[in-house]
Amino acid sequence: MMLKKIPLLTPIRGFSALIVAYFHARLVIFPQWLPDINHVTSFLSNSYVGVDIFFILSGYVMMYVYRDSMGISLNWKQFMWLRFSRIYPLFITTFSILFVWECYKYWNQIGFYGGSLLETWGMIGQPAFEGPFNTSDSIISSLLLLQGITSNSMVWNFPAWSLSIEWLCYMMFPLLLITLSKDHFSTIWLPIWCFLVIYSLIRSFGTLDITSDITALMRGVSGFSMGAWLSTVRLNGTIKRYINNDAILILLYSLVIYAIHLPSTTLTLMSIYVLFAAIILCSANQIKRNSLVLKLLDNKVTQYLGDISYSLYLWHSVVIILVVEVLNETHPEFVEWWYQQTSIAYLILSCIIFAAIILPISALSYHCIERPAMRMLRNKRSMSFMVNLKASN
Repeated sequence: MMLKKIPLLTPIRGFSALIVAYFHARLVIFPQWLPDINHVTSFLSNSYVGVDIFFILSGYVMMYVYRDSMGISLNWKQFMWLRFSRIYPLFITTFSILFVWECYKYWNQIGFYGGSLLETWGMIGQPAFEGPFNTSDSIISSLLLLQGITSNSMVWNFPAWSLSIEWLCYMMFPLLLITLSKDHFSTIWLPIWCFLVIYSLIRSFGTLDITSDITALMRGVSGFSMGAWLSTVRLNGTIKRYINNDAILILLYSLVIYAIHLPSTTLTLMSIYVLFAAIILCSANQIKRNSLVLKLLDNKVTQYLGDISYSLYLWHSVVIILVVEVLNETHPEFVEWWYQQTSIAYLILSCIIFAAIILPISALSYHCIERPAMRMLRNKRSMSFMVNLKASN
């Protein structure tokens, strides 16, 4: 059965990947402007919350796509293969590039360099395979996508810690299906539990930027479960008519942008999380209509940004790591000059150049690696299944 396309969710994924990319870039590409930026807005420093909307979106989409097929036409093993074919080929590609670069550094005795800010943190000159990201003792956990529950999860392609958590969420998905087999009123305790977990994490750590150990898993499972529950919610006609309103969309999106802009507190972080849930539920229940706001949010450009968002998410860190180390090795005088620049024009230029690099790379990766590899693995699996079926007959 062909599933109905879910409005707005793909563009949301694209925007989230982009703000996470700039969240990481701020530490390496333009750290000299951070005090001034933080004085004006906390949006950039809080942009890590884009990861949380990934978790919620993933839970929503998994439940929407697989709820009626799991256990009937699709078993858990097949489901895991579908997810593996979706996420692993690109992950191993980016990991391999970083591994080859680390080997080159090892043979040429090149130490780590991550920019002027990381240098002030004492993160400079470490030998190849000894950190702070590309460590030899984290290779196995990374290849198994288990780094997210270790004490040092920000390794190799460091944003992949969240990919590790999501992979573990996939493993738990059948349990979530059983839990949500009843209507959403009967399972209202689940989103309440999710909000309580998120609240306790924020209160304990003073932030939601939690990326390691069991607490990172709690963060991811809460978001994934929240999204899955939202996918079971069936809104009545009156509520649907109410939320299918440009003013409501503008209000929700404006509120979440404003909340991310505010200094990080328990109240603002919880508000952001609640707004994320509201935006996903509201966006997914939009009815096709002649709306200027919908056209601005959901069009060919924003859809395409969402399509390449996974490539964008995994490639941006590779670009950041490689470019700064290569430039420091080949043009150290330029690197030294760059970190002395404080003009706003150079800040804007750096943001534009960063986008001009990662977006084409992500598009190329999407068409040449991500999609072809997924189709190849799924076709191979389908052929194997047919062969086994014929043999059993």
